Amino acid sequence: MCRRDSRATRPRRSESGQGLVITGLAMAALMGAVGLAVDVGYLRYTDRRMQTAADAAAVAAAAELNYSDYMTAGQTDASSNGFTNGSNNVTVAVNTPPTKGAYAGQPNYVEVIITDSVPTFFMRVLGTNSEAISARAVAHEFTGNNCIYALSPNASNAIYLGGSASVTTSCGIVDDSNASDALHNGGSGSLTASAVSVSGGWTSNGGGTITPTPSTNVPPEPDPLGYLPEPSVGSCTYSSKVIVNSSVALGQGVYCGGIKVNGGGSVTFGSGLYIINGGELTIAGGAAASGTDVTFYITGGASVTVNGGSTTTLVAPTSGTYAGVLFFQDRTDSSAATVTGTSGSTITGTLYFPDAALTYSGNSSITAYNLIVASTVSFSGNATVNNDYSSLSGGSPIQSATLAE
Repeated sequence: MCRRDSRATRPRRSESGQGLVITGLAMAALMGAVGLAVDVGYLRYTDRRMQTAADAAAVAAAAELNYSDYMTAGQTDASSNGFTNGSNNVTVAVNTPPTKGAYAGQPNYVEVIITDSVPTFFMRVLGTNSEAISARAVAHEFTGNNCIYALSPNASNAIYLGGSASVTTSCGIVDDSNASDALHNGGSGSLTASAVSVSGGWTSNGGGTITPTPSTNVPPEPDPLGYLPEPSVGSCTYSSKVIVNSSVALGQGVYCGGIKVNGGGSVTFGSGLYIINGGELTIAGGAAASGTDVTFYITGGASVTVNGGSTTTLVAPTSGTYAGVLFFQDRTDSSAATVTGTSGSTITGTLYFPDAALTYSGNSSITAYNLIVASTVSFSGNATVNNDYSSLSGGSPIQSATLAE
């Protein structure tokens, strides 16, 4: 009689226990791998967001390099993209010039470095509670391609061509007015530019032409020279209106009551800043005026009139705070201005009348550059607006920004 071996049906407890241990270890490894994948994925997601924020912040800061608050601009932009300096272990450093990389030490470049300590989830079981990540971007400021701006938000004929006026420029034109006739060629003349952008609409009903066809309904651009500081006026150097009937030489200072050069008079302006506080700056027909490296700041309700028939040679500074700026009218002064060139005139520089209407007929003598920024601009004669800023140490006073690295 055979005896059944009881061991053949006995549960293999040791092997079953080993299987449970192996399964448990496998599940732990799987969970660890899943957890690691989740943490790595989140870190990569945060890194992409951080790089996007650094890129945008660098461009914002570079666009504000001419202002005193470029650092604020960069940090504010980073904050709008989810990374606020000094909050939740985030730092946003804005450096100009950059501290490293291909553009280290280069002016007109801005570096933004964002760092953050990102909390982990599943990696905590391995003793890693957070990971430090960072993103870096560099942007630079370059000469903008627009040189004629009308800043009024709603004026009809914000840019207007009358009669047979012909305006030619190798740069762009920006009209911020949202009126249906913001840009109007009302005569038989022509307007030719590299680009024409209008926030509203345009009309041409006198047989004239506008080339290229304007882009309409374009978002308005901010004042491109809004960064320029308004000078401190101070006390009067001259306390009554200066009327010139003979040949005189004048120096920089505060001219309360203005300067008027009558027909037959001649004035030579020494280099520097001339503050016209009240009254008017007038160069009458038949008068002569000259000055190199000069800026005229118009305030106190003063106005500017350069009449046709005068012999005028005025050139803006090539360096310094007001490099490239010839006329700068107080941003709260809406007194209309007129600048009329003649065959004997050379007017080189920026005509900045942000709250005023400017009537401009240009130079008969072609100049290296002119910039026109006014509330509204009317062209009453032929004008060629060039954009050769090679004489200016910093290029055009109007700057733009783009990523460099």
